[in-house]
Amino acid sequence: MAGRPVDAARSLTAALDEIDRAAGSAPARERLELRCKTLITLALTEFMLAGVEPATARLSEAEKLVDDLGDDALRARLDYQRANIHGRVGDLASAWDGLEGAVRRLDAFTEQEQCSVHLSRGMLAFELLRPQEALESFAEAARLAHDLGGVAQEFMARHNEGYAAYLLGDIPRSLAGMALAEELESDVFTGPARLDRAQVLLEAGLVKEAVEALHGGLEALEGDGHDQMRAEFELALARAHRLLGHLDLAAAAAASAHVTYARIGATAWAAKAMLVGLLVDLDRQRRTRRGRTRDGGGEPGREQPDAERPDAEQPDAERPDAEQPDAEQPDAEQPDAERADAELVRRVVGVGDAAVARAAAATADELTEVATELGDSELADSARVVAAQALLLAGDPAGANTRLLSLERVSTGSLSDELEAAVVTAMTLVATGGLTPARRILVRASRRLAAGQQGSASLDLRTARAVHGARLSELDLELAVPRGSAAVLEALERWRSATDRLPSLGRPDDEQLAQLTEQLRAVRGHLRGESDPEHVRELHDHASRLERQIRDRDWALSRSGGASRAPVRVRQAREHLVQADRDLVWFFRHRGRIGAVGVVGGRATMRDLMAADRAAELAQRVRVDLRAAATHHLGPLAGAVWSSLRASVAELDDALLRPWRTDRGLVVVTCPELSALPWALLPSMTGRPFTVALSLTSFARRAAGHDDATGGPVGGADGADRGRTTDVHVSVGPSVPRASSEGRAIVGTWGSRAHLAEPSRRFELVRALARPGVVHVAAHGTHQVESPLFSSLVLHDGPVFAHELQPTGVRADHVVLSACEVGLTSPRPGHESLGLALSLLSLGARSVVAAVSPVPDDVAATTMTRHHELLASGLPGDEALARAVAETDDVAAAFLNVGGQHSP
Repeated sequence: MAGRPVDAARSLTAALDEIDRAAGSAPARERLELRCKTLITLALTEFMLAGVEPATARLSEAEKLVDDLGDDALRARLDYQRANIHGRVGDLASAWDGLEGAVRRLDAFTEQEQCSVHLSRGMLAFELLRPQEALESFAEAARLAHDLGGVAQEFMARHNEGYAAYLLGDIPRSLAGMALAEELESDVFTGPARLDRAQVLLEAGLVKEAVEALHGGLEALEGDGHDQMRAEFELALARAHRLLGHLDLAAAAAASAHVTYARIGATAWAAKAMLVGLLVDLDRQRRTRRGRTRDGGGEPGREQPDAERPDAEQPDAERPDAEQPDAEQPDAEQPDAERADAELVRRVVGVGDAAVARAAAATADELTEVATELGDSELADSARVVAAQALLLAGDPAGANTRLLSLERVSTGSLSDELEAAVVTAMTLVATGGLTPARRILVRASRRLAAGQQGSASLDLRTARAVHGARLSELDLELAVPRGSAAVLEALERWRSATDRLPSLGRPDDEQLAQLTEQLRAVRGHLRGESDPEHVRELHDHASRLERQIRDRDWALSRSGGASRAPVRVRQAREHLVQADRDLVWFFRHRGRIGAVGVVGGRATMRDLMAADRAAELAQRVRVDLRAAATHHLGPLAGAVWSSLRASVAELDDALLRPWRTDRGLVVVTCPELSALPWALLPSMTGRPFTVALSLTSFARRAAGHDDATGGPVGGADGADRGRTTDVHVSVGPSVPRASSEGRAIVGTWGSRAHLAEPSRRFELVRALARPGVVHVAAHGTHQVESPLFSSLVLHDGPVFAHELQPTGVRADHVVLSACEVGLTSPRPGHESLGLALSLLSLGARSVVAAVSPVPDDVAATTMTRHHELLASGLPGDEALARAVAETDDVAAAFLNVGGQHSP
């Protein structure tokens, strides 16, 4: 059929007519055998065009002929086709019976057909959670296909091996297997392969990439006869859009898929589409109710008590949230503790329309029964989880608990499914009063998320998977806020640690990736010297294609061992703050507000600070104004720009920092609303040392030295490396007027310990970053918003991309990037960010100095030279930078010390 079922149906129907006309002129048995084979083939074609009923009729007609002929070979073919059709409609138990019948009579098939039987059996085995049988079938299919030179079937076998790895949770191996299959030159219909790869990308957390792949697959489905395939693409799109919060798009895709599945009689698939539609409806209910909730928290800077006792409740007036005015209000005489518990449940579960929610639960219960009849335990469990969510929203936690107790706990190998179930289970426990068990669920889920990232050598991929923990981290924070600052700090650390990327020391060198990167480097080089607009567009398109190929290859690389991180507990990290004479402020968004936990003088407190939307607006205004101010070509507009800038930073300073009443150096952990903020511009931060850290424990861990084997901390209790000599490497780039003089000045500051590489080469910089010491780079830099791992520094032999540092890792103690904007980050779903500076930290650097906006060359050179002078005099890195910035131009505030505190 080769993707043309209409033509196939026309030909097969004509063949039946010819067979009937041949009655009496051909041997009866041969004619009946031929008619039977034609009917068996036509059954699948008619299923693709008209659904299951006409297909079943054709199979019944063929079965009568098989019975009359008593032919085992034809029975094997009939069993195989029946299994094929049952599998497509989701009747997995019947499909397995049919396939086992075909396998018992394998001799009835040619070797090429045997390969197809093993392929089908392997896929069905995985659907039925029989991984060993699946792997055996795929291996045999691949062997047969290779021996026969059947490229198309080898493509399917290799691709399905990749899909098998996905079902076992090994994302890199899955993507590698699928890429290996794509290297085979085959004219096989690639619709299913495209869909599978998109599903893997979705599970990996690469949601936007999955959406692009799904749209591309839909566009490739031309002509009639692809209804089921289109519906599968639409169902996957519905899941992806829901994960991104695009509920209207998700609802439309789910509804379209359901209509198609229902029309062709694919009962199980129709149920899956309906479940996604129900989930979208429930999300809308919660969003509508929460959207009407007022921003809470009262006055900016209001302090919240530090509750050390589990489940200690805050007075209502000091909670960082507002009531939900449209929710049912508790009885005025209800005890405070009961009222607080009821309010917590409303905030965790949400408040929906009870009638709508109960109707959704009833539908989900019906789908559970359908799935049970079909023998699809995974679908049945999914329906039970949806029913539980609906009943929670309807105010029936007991009913929700009943559904969850009925779960068969089928292990699908899907991290996203597992974490989705964990969310609902924890919410149900909260609603039934089980706060402690709910917190245990959340702790286990955070560990599961962390474990799900360990096999990948790709920083891009490990960052992306955080999206599957977003709802859980929000729930954890919701439960922690009433318990006070200590609990909030633990919750924030738990989820940041789960996604804090380990150094990729197990990352292999890869020849294919190196070749693609060299090609990209060459294209980027041509772009810098090209002026013809048409040629520039062609080069940009070529670069985009190469970047996609590099990311694909990067995702497919697995870790070979890798580094283990020495654990640092929150208590130990708080002790380190005291030793380092630093205070902490960790900002977070909660219920439309920016709150923060501060550790000031060793004491933890929590404050509600300001509206999140206002904070984001001001931060964006500061970034735009600072960029304008850095041009030095404002003329009469300079006064207005600086006036706007100072007004914005003053408002942020009053709301975010002054309430803490501390003049010590600070460790700041930001939230997305405050990312890339030039903190040194805030009035209370002038000349004050500060570090923007990934987390409290991350700051403490980076205060120590690097163990050669693991990248974990060593050294004394105060985090110092005793008796080590600091080596200093300086790289400079072309077309930066002051780079050479800046580099020579820094070498002069450090003396014989320093080395200036001029002209500067990529391999020298990569090698320097892989060793302990100080590395300084004075070069043009770019932050690539859409693909942060292609952010780069331009040296004399071309750009060094962030992704190129993954094989060797980074062991430098202090990296200074005297380049524009390479301190910027791109936010990703799941509250994660990625950029050049963060990549260096994630790959093992102790601390990084980088700018979050353009800085004039003269200002950058003066500031960075002074930074090194102060660093060489013995000042810690954060203090050296703060003094250097305060002594030069205000636009130097774009430079941040990120990660940890370096002490020379």
